[in-house]
Amino acid sequence: MPTTLPNRPIPKPTVRTLVTSVTALAKHIGVTNNAIYRWFKVNRIPGEHVIKVANFYDIEIADLLPLTGSDLSANPNVVMKSREALPTLIRVQRGEITLQQATHMLDHSLTGLKLVLTHWSEDLPVLYATLCSLDVGEITLDEACERLNVSKNTIHGIRRKYGFAPGPVKKTRPSPTLPARKQVARRAALSVIAGEASAVDAAESIGVSSRTLFRHIETMKTHKIGELAHWPTVFRQALAYELDKNMKNYAEKWLEKAKELNLFIIKAAKYPETPRSWKEQTLRRMLIGVLLGELTLNEMAAARGADPGILEGLFTSDLRSIDLTYSEVRELSLSHQMALAELLMWMTDIKRAVP
Repeated sequence: MPTTLPNRPIPKPTVRTLVTSVTALAKHIGVTNNAIYRWFKVNRIPGEHVIKVANFYDIEIADLLPLTGSDLSANPNVVMKSREALPTLIRVQRGEITLQQATHMLDHSLTGLKLVLTHWSEDLPVLYATLCSLDVGEITLDEACERLNVSKNTIHGIRRKYGFAPGPVKKTRPSPTLPARKQVARRAALSVIAGEASAVDAAESIGVSSRTLFRHIETMKTHKIGELAHWPTVFRQALAYELDKNMKNYAEKWLEKAKELNLFIIKAAKYPETPRSWKEQTLRRMLIGVLLGELTLNEMAAARGADPGILEGLFTSDLRSIDLTYSEVRELSLSHQMALAELLMWMTDIKRAVP
């Protein structure tokens, strides 16, 4: 059943709200507590641990897709300086005051002020004069970029960092709202197609009628919501992605293939446990493992003592029955790779649906 949307925005799930016990999860998946805390910092779960985390909390892997990614980077923390920072540092350059005195006058860190002096060096007076002239309209943005030899995006960041941001531009006339409203309705329609919300609640959350939302869904030329209700969640997410990106339809084709082979189509798949060793696993199980992010292609090849190129060719041969190559699969979204993994699991199961 699709989840419902309340009248107020639903807070996005985070790794911190998901993990109830750092120690228990770390012990289960075989990582340190510090690794879990690093996930908290970047709000990402590395792909190789997603299946174990989903199984540990008994939740769908599809629910963790928004939290999947690298844990090696975080948003940069840019420390803003006051407008008095640049003229004060120019006084430091001239020897009128010490850097220690400047830190007390500005209430900025010593390290931060040193970095400004080191980066701009003898160009610091030019930077300050340029920002002042640009601030009062004596020079244009292009002239400022030419003086400092930077791009427009960079000059915007410099103005903001040193307290010279011009602020919001005054509107001379109201902006049209129709394109924005259409975009909001489109996103709501895609959320319904993906199974993230019911049509009634999604329409209510954006302040339109259900009929208006259904019209947006109809313009996408896709299946009716009643038909999609029988699709596995990850296939609906893949379909929504295809409609959003205007790309080739894979999700419907794969489900038709499953019906053609009389396979059991399972709405809530139970993903296999990661084996202790991959040496005795079948080619199909290895392909499913790569699609589910248990190992990368290179890691799988190393685990089997094989060449990655040869293994990729074997994967392609296994995918020929559904008119795909491994290189094509590698370019698909994570939702598509998850859906394909489920199809391969159905095909591996010897049971068949009753015709």
